Amino acid sequence: MVFLLLNGKSASNQEVFTAQEGYVPNEVLVKFKADVSRSLIRGAIDIVQGKIITHLGREISSSQWDADISSFRSFLLDPGLLHIRVPEAVGTEKAIYLLNLSPNVEHAQKNLIYHAQTIPNDTHFSKLWGMHNTGQTGGTLEADIDAPEAWDIFTGSSNVVVAVVDTGIDYSHEDLAANIWINPGESGGGKETNGIDDDGNGYIDDFRGWDFVNNDNDPMDNFYDIYHGTHVSGTIGATGNNGKGVVGVNWNVKLMAVKFLNQYGSGTTANAIRAIDYSITNNANLSNNSWGNYTYDRDLYEAIIRTLIAGKLFVAAAGNDNLNTDNYPSYPACYNLDNIIAVLSTNHNDNRSGFSNYGPNSIDLGAPGGWGNIPPDERDIYSTKRYDQYQFLWGTSMATPHVAGVAALAWGKCPPLTWSQIKARILNKVDVLGSLNNMCVSNGRLNAYKTIYDPSPPNGTPSNLSSRPTGWNLIDLSWQDNSSNEIGFEIQRKKAGDPDFSYLKSVDGNINYAQDTTATSGTTFYYKVRGYNMAGLSSFSNEDNAQVPDSSPDPPSYLDGEFLWGSCQVRLSWSDSSNNEQGFKIERRAEWEPSFQEIGSVESNVTQFYDPNVDRDTIYYYRVKAYNPRGYAYSQQKMVYVPWY
Repeated sequence: MVFLLLNGKSASNQEVFTAQEGYVPNEVLVKFKADVSRSLIRGAIDIVQGKIITHLGREISSSQWDADISSFRSFLLDPGLLHIRVPEAVGTEKAIYLLNLSPNVEHAQKNLIYHAQTIPNDTHFSKLWGMHNTGQTGGTLEADIDAPEAWDIFTGSSNVVVAVVDTGIDYSHEDLAANIWINPGESGGGKETNGIDDDGNGYIDDFRGWDFVNNDNDPMDNFYDIYHGTHVSGTIGATGNNGKGVVGVNWNVKLMAVKFLNQYGSGTTANAIRAIDYSITNNANLSNNSWGNYTYDRDLYEAIIRTLIAGKLFVAAAGNDNLNTDNYPSYPACYNLDNIIAVLSTNHNDNRSGFSNYGPNSIDLGAPGGWGNIPPDERDIYSTKRYDQYQFLWGTSMATPHVAGVAALAWGKCPPLTWSQIKARILNKVDVLGSLNNMCVSNGRLNAYKTIYDPSPPNGTPSNLSSRPTGWNLIDLSWQDNSSNEIGFEIQRKKAGDPDFSYLKSVDGNINYAQDTTATSGTTFYYKVRGYNMAGLSSFSNEDNAQVPDSSPDPPSYLDGEFLWGSCQVRLSWSDSSNNEQGFKIERRAEWEPSFQEIGSVESNVTQFYDPNVDRDTIYYYRVKAYNPRGYAYSQQKMVYVPWY
């Protein structure tokens, strides 16, 4: 057998092959179906002689594993997904084959390896043409994101947290230290350790982020001598107006160091998921993801879905291989998820960088990413490097933090914004360029100034706010929209007896209704609404209040039913006479049956149900039960005859 040297140690041909293909040998990610018993899961793992790797990197046997114990989980937010290590005699391919044979397994896949979207560098000093292009590098005047114009309006907020999912950050750098996120719930938010998981998030002493490569609380960037995560961080949020080095898109912001790429710029699916989950549970507003590969990764996709559900933006690099990603998708940028912003690179002449991937349908916009010469030069992106140094780098990795930075700038300028409003704003406010026509969805390059500028606050105050209970824990709100220039509306709420209102939710402009889904029955809640845009806020509407009755629901009324010949099923409909039901249960009995049986249910405020499981030449009796935790009430019965069809 031929052996080669990989990373300082001998490796078999199989290890060389797997490293080149881009996955970790003898490791598998396996997702089990919902409600599969613990014994069946353990049995499936034992078939491949697997050991479970926990989210903290500890290896345990299947007999030790218990998803109800968070420290035993491979992924805190997805207890059904397990990270398995198998013996070399079994290997990756055989383990995946055997696991996918099990009826209890949803899917099993390789633990893929991702790579930073950049190349080696050289260091120089120059102005930041991507922020403010005066032609200083021989490029085109104003081929930039108009950062100084944006800074005339706003320079950032320390209330906004950007997770830098990367190689770590030099958190002691002279131009970054002031903007490093410190976990407020860990060790009292101080820069110290006490060996206790103070905030209960599963990570001990993670006061400045986490290193998922080494499973410790020191996410220092050691990707020599690229220092990729440190460079990315400088573009997002190098401290402004401090007389040192460079300036980020945000002068003030919080940079969360979430390290999953190692000292060679590579990382695994498992650690990427853990890093993304960490950013969610620790309340980052958005994440910068300057990494990727070309293999669809279902488990990573599902982790990004969790960021979508949590209301987070996910900004991702398009890749550096001059490919049309409509045909050759680069992931995670090209996952079809609404909260992803996929970024290509532009150069100092406002053309697509020659190395940059593109895609008229799969990439959203362009941003400054450099020229792409080797070694990098002044036409590339200048930013922070470890040890209080600075350097030029190029790549879609360098374009992506410009966009993440502008998203953070917008969120700080207008906190009620939702992720979808920020994404729409960024894409709608690009500088449209002929050079990017059919290269990306927006046909344009990022513009920070246009993104955060509105000429005046909303020009009208919402009025006629009305609130009414419509279900258990549900209160519907409606109002009159009297402005023509709002981005959205902010709803505030307080309980009876509370001194102050607080933020409840936001909705898009021109929408004049919302729902409070967290109203506690028996408690009176007060509401008010105001419009917002980048220039400011409108006045508040009138206040209104409502209470969900803490009692049994009223019975449904006017139950009706009919047999539908075309689909051979019974359609039921009724009137919702209650304002506090949790839902409706549908019950049925055939003419020969002694009692009713539940055949289905619908949510509150739904007033139709279809029954396809009917027999010919049969009389059925139906009734609908409104229910909540306090009790229930039945409708009248309805007889429906199913003919011999």
